[in-house]
Amino acid sequence: MDDTLVIDIETKHSFAEVGGEKNIQKLGISVAGVYSYKDDAFFACEEHELGKLEEALAVTGHIVGFNINHFDIPVMEAYIAPAVFARIAVTDIFEDAVKFLGHRVGLDGVAKATIGQSKSGHGLEALEWFRQGRVEEVKKYCLDDVRLTRDVYEYGKKHSHIMFESFSDRKIHSIPVSWGKETVKKPARRVLEEALALRRRVLMEYISSEDRDGAGFKKARAIDVYKIKDNGEIEAYCHLRRAVRMFRINRILNAELGTETYTLPADVQAALF
Repeated sequence: MDDTLVIDIETKHSFAEVGGEKNIQKLGISVAGVYSYKDDAFFACEEHELGKLEEALAVTGHIVGFNINHFDIPVMEAYIAPAVFARIAVTDIFEDAVKFLGHRVGLDGVAKATIGQSKSGHGLEALEWFRQGRVEEVKKYCLDDVRLTRDVYEYGKKHSHIMFESFSDRKIHSIPVSWGKETVKKPARRVLEEALALRRRVLMEYISSEDRDGAGFKKARAIDVYKIKDNGEIEAYCHLRRAVRMFRINRILNAELGTETYTLPADVQAALF
């Protein structure tokens, strides 16, 4: 059974100390806080215990976080292979809010307006506690953020919106969301891997690097996956072009399994002998 994890991390260094966001993987992890839906339990890992988090991610189909796509995951990828995260669907509360609002919001402001609860501190405090050896306080703070993130996510699932207080008019405004198990889309790589294993056609929206036929960059395509490469390329038979083509996974907007099956050339060759 795939688990859903809510994740938040605290770092060993600040951006100023590592030379800015371009060096995000140098921040290091002091504590990773996690809530497991399957176990209905919280746990915290120090840097030397991150193997426990990696084990949990191996049986996880969905992770939830606040700015997790642009912060927590890149930091974790210094310890855990990016391919692990490429197979997991992500709900990023911060990202969904920014897409709708057009500006940034903080977890504290969203949590206050949505569930009436505030953060127990801020990241710079946690960084100072770590340096003072007060790791248990860092764990408590990190898990408090995990709990707030989970509760905001649960509110959004139930009510189809979350809230924040606007700086412009000091009023509470809503942010529409569409969260829930039924709306979580599998990452494209995971769909492609399933398609190859099951020999099922893939229906996808793909953004080409060039508009060679004048029909636009975005096209709906049906493909039969032949090979998935480690560098993010896939070799597949394209029914639009009626030929084998190379595609890049990071150019796939969305992908889903079709109902039609296919046979690999290698399958035919194996059958002959």
